[in-house]
Amino acid sequence: MWNDVAADPPRCAGSGEPASPAATLPDGYPHGRALCRRCFTFVPLRDRLLTAHDAAPSDESDAEIASRREWFNTLG
Repeated sequence: MWNDVAADPPRCAGSGEPASPAATLPDGYPHGRALCRRCFTFVPLRDRLLTAHDAAPSDESDAEIASRREWFNTLG
């Protein structure tokens, strides 16, 4: 088994990369956020760069997961 010392850092390597807002669904999802091409979550932008984010957000809601699934099925 491995422990926290051997684990990858939680911060996604895509943090700080340039990006543009993703296309939206009729309900507005993902609400101006951009798709991180490393972890495939939608992340807020600051100055056209992905803000710092975890690769696997632990606080992600079921609604966010369902909306992301719908986005990929429709547009992705």
